[in-house]
Amino acid sequence: MSVKVNYVVGKPNVLDRNAFIECVKEILDSGIHTNDGPFVRALESFISRMITTKYCLAVSNATIGLELVLQALSLSGEVIVPSFTFTATVHAIVRSGLKPVFCEVDARGQIDCNHLESLITKNTCCLLPVNLYGYTCNLDRLARIANQNNLPLIYDSAHALGVRYKNQYIGSFGSAEVFSLHSTKFISGFEGGLIVTNSDMIAEAVKLLRNFGFVDYDKIDCLGTNGKLSEIHAAMALTNLKRMDELIEHNNTIYQTYKAAIASPLSLLGPLPEEYSNYQYVVVLCPEKNREYILSKLWHEGVLARRYFYPGVHKMKPYERLHSSLPATEQLANSVICLPTGLSVTISDAQKISKILNNAANSFGLAPVGA
Repeated sequence: MSVKVNYVVGKPNVLDRNAFIECVKEILDSGIHTNDGPFVRALESFISRMITTKYCLAVSNATIGLELVLQALSLSGEVIVPSFTFTATVHAIVRSGLKPVFCEVDARGQIDCNHLESLITKNTCCLLPVNLYGYTCNLDRLARIANQNNLPLIYDSAHALGVRYKNQYIGSFGSAEVFSLHSTKFISGFEGGLIVTNSDMIAEAVKLLRNFGFVDYDKIDCLGTNGKLSEIHAAMALTNLKRMDELIEHNNTIYQTYKAAIASPLSLLGPLPEEYSNYQYVVVLCPEKNREYILSKLWHEGVLARRYFYPGVHKMKPYERLHSSLPATEQLANSVICLPTGLSVTISDAQKISKILNNAANSFGLAPVGA
């Protein structure tokens, strides 16, 4: 059976093309394309009201967002971070002059709080967990650990825009949190990132740092960068945000279709009772021994699923000398396949993809790998 069409994990969502085109016309007519224009300010206001944080600061991408927050805190020392994340999380730490200390994850891919506590030393200057796959870390326990050790708690929440925990939007659980507006994310701005915080100090420092360090006309007060978001990116994000509930409903429908169709030995990650997910990612867990075989079958049928995240940042060349082994992380990295979802995927598509998955899982060992 062939699906015939390439289904790609993270294909961009565009909810209302006409509304976006009207925004583009307005931007072109105004002549304001960047430098904190009205669409950027509207986006920041929309997010801060939705999440109920004091500040939202739009930036050029989430990687820069993490760097700006770390630099705003004037840290030195070690940052505890999961290895089971996109490499940008760790790059941001190193590019800010800090040392990553890799932490294990639990069966859902969220940071292991027991291991994290064991890693805290006098050199620890920050905790940087990741709210992964549209689900959440153990937010309550992480807050207690951070408070007990007087450490800033910065969340990489690139996957978590629109996610709620105990009916509260992700974004106000740490000292600061960073969302992504990359085109592969739940809410696309083509590119972009959002920093949310209730800290006056972090917000004021980020405002300077994202605009080269300018404090006044022709007056620079610190070593900044160009981390601003353009009007066109803000307009795209705003257009999609205004129909966010529609997208979550669609994603949940596709997730439930996969969940009903996929059979043992495969299983899906899912939300906890206290979580309201955006279902940005559909994550299937495979037996380690046949994950690559299943993935090859999906690709052969035009389903461009991903090993997300593989092999773990601690196994990548820039970082492999920092930690020799993280067994739970490595097991998960060898088991995960992320499936296509979003507006480009229909219920029928999800059923076809599930059939390919089930057939591949059940035929493993009956045909050579790669067949």
